[in-house]
Amino acid sequence: MVNAPMNIGLIVIGLTHPDILRGESLDHIELKPGEVHFFYSVVGEIQSPFLLEKYREISSKEEQSKIDRYRFERDRKCCLVTRGLIRFVLSQCTHLPPQSFEFIENRYGKPRLKTGVTDIPIRFNLSHAGGLTACAVVLDHEIGIDVEDSRRKIEMNIADRFFSRQESVHLGQAKDKQGVFFDIWTLKESYIKAVGMGLSIPLDKFSFTKGQDYTAIEFDDDNQDDPENFSFFRFPLLKDFKAAITIQTPKIMRSRVNIYQCIPFKEVKQQDQINIV
Repeated sequence: MVNAPMNIGLIVIGLTHPDILRGESLDHIELKPGEVHFFYSVVGEIQSPFLLEKYREISSKEEQSKIDRYRFERDRKCCLVTRGLIRFVLSQCTHLPPQSFEFIENRYGKPRLKTGVTDIPIRFNLSHAGGLTACAVVLDHEIGIDVEDSRRKIEMNIADRFFSRQESVHLGQAKDKQGVFFDIWTLKESYIKAVGMGLSIPLDKFSFTKGQDYTAIEFDDDNQDDPENFSFFRFPLLKDFKAAITIQTPKIMRSRVNIYQCIPFKEVKQQDQINIV
């Protein structure tokens, strides 16, 4: 358990080039218990060959192989920027070189830092959709995030398969069905990623209710999770994306979310104007 705040300055380690902003040009971040830092990058805005090559250089051989296996260039680039983003963020939170991180996955595919990489009890999660990639970090508590492109065309009857009866009824009564669908979907995805069990948890076996200033979850009787042990956040990104965060932490801790738009190793802009519920 961390008892004191950690002052984390954004310091670019071991990189020199006109495309790279020096540490003093980047915002200062204080990583401390109860705070979530959410970073997102617009993949298409990153055109610098130098930056893209740096993202590849700091990626592991396994990550490079994964990038190369994608058939389409847009998917290869999204995967590359995602690796650059998470390694950049973790480097700023630990002051370790970005290429030094090793990752492991649990049996359901949730990644985490390999034991021994750092003594800082940092947890993270990743998501991407529609040319936007995101990661979030927090101390001590398991976290899950999801981002979705709300312009994506969907068949609303998909809710009959994956939503609870209560959620399906709410969706059927909503005027903005597209918006409500992605509000619920991102929350569901972020929850199953936070608990680290993915789609082994049936999506219709838990239910979200939401209002203008609250989000709550209910579980079927065979799920032993306590709703009071989770905190949820949802918010828009840019004009067309929706995002959600789930943290395994009691609601009484009153966690706080900070959001940043980021070009890894070049620019970090805090997004204070976003309405977080």
